[in-house]
Amino acid sequence: MLATILLAYGAIIALADAVAGSVVRLALLGYLLWEALRLSGRAPAWSRHVAWVGTAVALIVVAVVARVAPAATRSGVVGAVSLVFTAAIIAIFARAVITRRAVDTPAVLGVLSVYLLLALFFASLNQLLASFDPEGYLNGVAGLPSAADQLYFSVITMATVGFGDITPAGRVARGVTVVEALAGQLYLVSVVAAVVGLWRRRT
Repeated sequence: MLATILLAYGAIIALADAVAGSVVRLALLGYLLWEALRLSGRAPAWSRHVAWVGTAVALIVVAVVARVAPAATRSGVVGAVSLVFTAAIIAIFARAVITRRAVDTPAVLGVLSVYLLLALFFASLNQLLASFDPEGYLNGVAGLPSAADQLYFSVITMATVGFGDITPAGRVARGVTVVEALAGQLYLVSVVAAVVGLWRRRT
């Protein structure tokens, strides 16, 4: 799972807003959703079929939008679909980790996966919101921020590195940035620290 999330990161960075990049990104997220449902052990078999159908429909919609709509619309659609997929995957992972009785290696990997997915969630949210204000959502980016710009901004915000080369421009962007920075740090110092601490005691 971690490898697939990192592949999604790589696809976003390498292919940015190219149609191929959007397709690869959504296909990887669709696979992650299917795999999360499979590994949870609680989801009915039909839910995995719904995940595949939903992924196929999303890919078709993105391909059609890429041909007929401007770049901002396509970026917003990809951001919205990624947001929904990522939120579903995070919810499934979180439930699996919470209901797991043992703090073992899969639980630690699940918690770390959720951390990486949180950065992708906020990148997708920013991508969706930036499509409504292509020129003024982020400072330090010329025109519509690319998916790679959004992921970079999300990761440096969550890691509280904040180089300052890309900054939020308006109230909405600043609000999302505040929530992400707080969520990332609280998750890291509470959930990840607690799970890793219990895991080390048991090993």
